[in-house]
Amino acid sequence: MTNFPDSTYMTEMPKLPTVEEELEMEKAVREILEIDDINEVKRWAESFIRQNYEQSNFIVTCLDKIHFLQAKLACVEHRVVQPRKSWWQRLFF
Repeated sequence: MTNFPDSTYMTEMPKLPTVEEELEMEKAVREILEIDDINEVKRWAESFIRQNYEQSNFIVTCLDKIHFLQAKLACVEHRVVQPRKSWWQRLFF
């Protein structure tokens, strides 16, 4: 039976915010809701979208690297030796 790398970190990674973090977020949201200038709101929205895009790309890159390293580790731990080709297979293929 093959043991695949443990990927439970995907469900364990998100941590709940502290009360202080939630209050800080709520304060920032209320600050934005109090803005009367639509152009300033647009600048905030643009900034948030750009930051979200960058953070999403960073997270995807990190997860890809984690998966690559887990696959590499699995290959090292469970070495698969390819059968040697016969002389005629090496000659023609």
